[in-house]
Amino acid sequence: MARLKRSSLVLDKATLRISGMRSISETLEFSDSLNLAEYEKRIQTLQTKLSSYNTMLSTIDEAVGQIELLEQDLRSYSEKMLMSVATHYGKNSLQYIQAGGKPRKSSKRSVGKTAPKTTIAVVMTPNTEKATTNGDGTKVLVK
Repeated sequence: MARLKRSSLVLDKATLRISGMRSISETLEFSDSLNLAEYEKRIQTLQTKLSSYNTMLSTIDEAVGQIELLEQDLRSYSEKMLMSVATHYGKNSLQYIQAGGKPRKSSKRSVGKTAPKTTIAVVMTPNTEKATTNGDGTKVLVK
C-alpha cells in the first residue's frame, strides 16, 4: 500500500496570502525582516522540503515493492530446494528434517466404521412434593 503524500494547509494559505499582498505592492516591506522577499523565501523552503519528503515516500514505496518481489522469489526458491531434498532423500529422511521439512505422521487413520456419537439429554422437572396450590388452583413451587 502506497504511503499517503503530504500536503500543507499552512503552505496553501501562505501562497494565497502572498499573492494578495503582492496586489498591494510588489515591494511590500514593514521592517528589515518583514518583507515579501523573506516571506517568499520561507514559502519556497517549505515547498522544497515538502516536495523532497513526498519524493522520498515514493522511493520508499518502490523499495518496499522490490523487497516483496525478492521475498516471493526467495520463498519459491526455498520451496524448490526443500522439494529437491525430499525427492533425492525422501520425505521421511533425516536429511529432509535437517533441511527444514516436517516428517510425515507415522500413524494412519483406520478406514473402518466408527460408532456414531450419542448425546444424552437430561430433562429437569420441578419437585412437586413441595408445591402448594395457589388460590386459583395452580401449583406454586416453594423452596
